[in-house]
Amino acid sequence: MAINGDRRTRGWRRWTAAALATAMTASVAVLLGSAAAGTAAAQPQPVNIDPFYSAPDGFEAADPGSILRSRPVQLAVLTVLPVHIRAWQLLYRTTDLFGQPTVAATTVAIPEGANTSHGRPLVSHQFFYDSTSPNCAPSYILQQGGGLPALEGIHSTAEYLELAASISQGYAINIPDYEGLHGHLAVAKEPGYMILDSVRAAEAFEPLGLDGANTPVALWGYSGGGMGSGWAAEMQPTYAPELNIKGIAMGAPVSDVESLLHVNGSMFASLIGVGIASLRNAYPKFAEATERYLTPEGKAVMDRTADQCLVRNVLNLMFTDYQRLLTIPIADFLALPEVKEVFDSTVLGDNPPTAPTMVYQGVYDEAVPWYTNDRLVRRWCDGGTSVYYKRDHLSEHLTLTTLGMADAFNWIKSRFVPGAPDPVGCRTENVVTMLANLDALATQTEISLNATFGALGWPIGPQER
Repeated sequence: MAINGDRRTRGWRRWTAAALATAMTASVAVLLGSAAAGTAAAQPQPVNIDPFYSAPDGFEAADPGSILRSRPVQLAVLTVLPVHIRAWQLLYRTTDLFGQPTVAATTVAIPEGANTSHGRPLVSHQFFYDSTSPNCAPSYILQQGGGLPALEGIHSTAEYLELAASISQGYAINIPDYEGLHGHLAVAKEPGYMILDSVRAAEAFEPLGLDGANTPVALWGYSGGGMGSGWAAEMQPTYAPELNIKGIAMGAPVSDVESLLHVNGSMFASLIGVGIASLRNAYPKFAEATERYLTPEGKAVMDRTADQCLVRNVLNLMFTDYQRLLTIPIADFLALPEVKEVFDSTVLGDNPPTAPTMVYQGVYDEAVPWYTNDRLVRRWCDGGTSVYYKRDHLSEHLTLTTLGMADAFNWIKSRFVPGAPDPVGCRTENVVTMLANLDALATQTEISLNATFGALGWPIGPQER
């Protein structure tokens, strides 16, 4: 669906302002990094080259969540500024979308001065890395020297704020590569398996000092990370019932992949390309149908999209009209049985979670339609899930990730209070902005200060040792 010129202009201005601000942040970080980084760690290798990610022989016999190998890593802001926390990567056994054994990686960390003689809560952060290329995975771009600071690591800045929030409270953090080794972004079930198994692996990793399956756990993700968190929420009661999931916070989750087609021709048009590239990569029948009806230009665009990270795809695919990349009308393409079956399978809502959930959504979100998450919340509530739903009437997609962060984190902290009762029932709040209360403002200030000092070399979180 094309958009009018006024909307293009407004969208372009918003994107330009956001991109300029982020680019300026990146430039400052690079300059600071050259002075603060000191002796750089060994240059990380991309996922498709690094032997760490290779499945060892016989891994299939291991239980889901079993750690296959581990190593310490140095995390960095924008891949340049080293962060003083203790971090490791874990390769673990998990399950793919067809129910077969596979492997995935996760990054885990605790405060540098953490006393591991006692347990602590674990927050699993699902990044919106939104790319079919495995070399855009968090385990790579979070490392000092991983990716390209000017592009590949730039969108992790907002996510770093969330990590700083969790670490500052003394929590352990878990950052799974929930798209696996093959960049399966928009698929059904698999992200849930990989997220839940990453939590199992983190709980079993002795250096974190966690309390095994008794560890209080929260899942948190925005946009594509919200979609992954949603799959974990739905799969957990049957796939990993032993996990002590205290709460799940999801911002603007992509709960219906086909609904993203409304951004065709807009500044968010890259979402369509990345989604199709992912589904084409994951489902053989979907790939065959797509190949039949893509133009030569369309095939080239999909191939290029599959090899690039989020920012490059956003810039390259902005305002793309995908109709010109197909030889049949889009409606006819969506009606193909091989295509319809896949899109239908990627809709969240069929398996209501048992853990308390917070969903937050911008009413004027130009990427993820508000009505899809109204519907998701309604279906989960009808199925017995306790859902706290906040609808923000000021933010759109690019701004809610930051403006909704403090409020969501305050909710997560409330779920970790010992003895706090589980919420019962569903509640919807319409607010002007999620940042418009004193608690959220105070938390956002605290998060920003911790993140800033952490990027400049101070340890984040309680120093207990």
